[in-house]
Amino acid sequence: MNQDNASFAHDDNKAKLIRMAREIADFFHAYPHDQAVDSIAGHINKFWTPKMREDFLAAAAEPGQNLPPLVSAAREKVKRRKTG
Repeated sequence: MNQDNASFAHDDNKAKLIRMAREIADFFHAYPHDQAVDSIAGHINKFWTPKMREDFLAAAAEPGQNLPPLVSAAREKVKRRKTG
């Protein structure tokens, strides 16, 4: 895979993670706000790999991301990869 294809695949993966987070938020949308936020973050923390979480957090921090409020709030509770 050349550099351009690798970059495209990485960007495509980031978009997929944002889409998945939106779908999780859609599922929990009917819950009370705080419970929905905790449930979204809990699902991501439980079922996504550390790499997926890091890629999601990086994608969510990019300028121009129009995240739904629940995803934006849940992002603060997504666990980062342990360092050191």
